[in-house]
Amino acid sequence: MYEINQVLGVCENLKGEIYEVFTHYDEGDAVSAVGTITKSPTDKNGIVLGQRPPQVLWADTQLNAMWMSPEGNLWVVDRSGNAYTDADVTFPTPPQPSFRYKKLAADKDWNVTYVANNLLQAVWGTSNNDVWASSFRGQAYHWDGQCWSEHDIGNVSTAMDGSGPDDIYIVGYHGKIHHYDGQTWKQIPYPDHLPEGEVFTDVKVISESEVYICGRSGDLLKGNAKDGFVDIGSPEYTWYGIGCLNERIFLAGGSKGIFELKDGQFICLKDKGNPVGVFETQKAIYFIPGEQQENSWIIQYWPGADKEWMKISS
Repeated sequence: MYEINQVLGVCENLKGEIYEVFTHYDEGDAVSAVGTITKSPTDKNGIVLGQRPPQVLWADTQLNAMWMSPEGNLWVVDRSGNAYTDADVTFPTPPQPSFRYKKLAADKDWNVTYVANNLLQAVWGTSNNDVWASSFRGQAYHWDGQCWSEHDIGNVSTAMDGSGPDDIYIVGYHGKIHHYDGQTWKQIPYPDHLPEGEVFTDVKVISESEVYICGRSGDLLKGNAKDGFVDIGSPEYTWYGIGCLNERIFLAGGSKGIFELKDGQFICLKDKGNPVGVFETQKAIYFIPGEQQENSWIIQYWPGADKEWMKISS
């Protein structure tokens, strides 16, 4: 058993089952963290309670992010430069010999590859043959169904999202926003009043014309790469994540709680939980607490459920 167990992300498959990615380590030894992924069934009220979700993957390194493809396959990246998927693909490069992982579900086979000597931070795509992974050292890696290619964008990434193969955003440290138009990655300018070293924490692409980018200085940029962005945020807040459910925009406000952007105003829905991440599914939105000890947990908001707000212990 590990002293620290934390949920880092949530996604949903085509059956409505919920996957959670975890990191596990002993206090003071985060460098030795391992990662797991669990799968939980859902009903009309969200994640089914009263049972421990089974693990489907274990790795001897921290799993940083995951994404569900439109085909219903899971893609995962880690801090050691590996990518994992249960899609029927053939990777040209095997994982490193010293790397260890275990498939823990009989119905799920994993294909694993070593992408690069880099800390992979985010993963997103449009299909199993069009997948992007962004990194800590400023590179983005593209899987085209045959091989991975490297693109040097110079952005230490925190998040990635898009609306299609020719409309992808990567945001991150040092006030950088990059956009891919299907041919090249280009840096996108942002409002001059923002701090030079701003950290953009998340990006949510609603459509080609409507994109939101949030940051630690309370900024919330709205716009797109073609027409530019305006800041509709406030320095009163610190934003760690953004999500969309049923055309509603939700924000993770850290110590100030969970917010909804409504008619240009930030409405506090919950002033607890210290949320630092937001992940939406088809029927619900999940908030990741910054503090999850002694037991890991997430916040579920499922509109229309018998109990719309739930604390889910993992």
